Amino acid sequence: MESCFRIIQQIRLFVFVFVFVFCLCSYCQPNSFNNAGDYKSKSFTETEILKCFLEGRCGPNGVTSTNGFQIPPTLVSGLYAWYPLDGDINDKSGSAHHGYFPGGIWPATTGPSYSLSRSHLPNGTASFNGTDQYFGSDFTPLCNEDFAIALWIFPNNATNNQIIGFQQAIGYNPGPRLLLDAAGHFEFSAFFSFWGNSSVTVGTSSTVLTANVWTHITYVHNGATQQGTIWVNGVGVGVTSDFIPSGDLPYVTGCITGSSPLPWWTGTPLNIGYGFANPRFFTGRMDDIWFFKGRQLSASDISTLMSLP
Repeated sequence: MESCFRIIQQIRLFVFVFVFVFCLCSYCQPNSFNNAGDYKSKSFTETEILKCFLEGRCGPNGVTSTNGFQIPPTLVSGLYAWYPLDGDINDKSGSAHHGYFPGGIWPATTGPSYSLSRSHLPNGTASFNGTDQYFGSDFTPLCNEDFAIALWIFPNNATNNQIIGFQQAIGYNPGPRLLLDAAGHFEFSAFFSFWGNSSVTVGTSSTVLTANVWTHITYVHNGATQQGTIWVNGVGVGVTSDFIPSGDLPYVTGCITGSSPLPWWTGTPLNIGYGFANPRFFTGRMDDIWFFKGRQLSASDISTLMSLP
């Protein structure tokens, strides 16, 4: 019995030494220590390093981490905002582009509620009731710039469900927006308007989405061509093109630069969970919303996003 106890003690010591040595090497970095405690104390440092490792706050070199959230290095460039939606609408990219409640002309809201995430973590994903829950972001996509939007959705209704949208006011022509159309296709569209001339950039997925199933959707925009690619679950399933609304000749061709008026109806807020057409509110759940500005995402980048917990 005493021999078994001694063996167990030796195993525990070995595990502790291994963890400690691992965390002291160049492949393990505590993100930061808090301000409490004596930094000159060896025992305090050892304890904090061990805690960092056990709590999953230590990461390999080259990985950006904010408040314990690790961002793969391939996703750092051009990252405007990342909303994990783990109980709040804060931006965890490190840029402090936090979500907010627009107010003013927009419907009053207290934001989404929170429920089990895709990996069954409590309060790990945002739930939208389709009635009065949404939030705003200052992300402003432009037609002549590279950008990308990626997120997980769990739509309770796979048709006529607004996901994200911008418009200057309720009932005004929509700027960039993401939605599920009347047939269940994922759609990106944006309205051009320039002194009475207009057209729409629009594209839909060739696949039909299913209600009450987690689906990863991505829109990647090419500023040079002023068109984009639609991805569903990591597969490119559609491209956009310019559409001329009936009766709107003459029409806009290509992207108009300048600030007055802008090429798309743009500005802030970009409403998450609210869009142009009735019914205006999203019903379902969203998780891990990523906004990139000044870069396009590759198939590999999208695969990386989908692999994150």
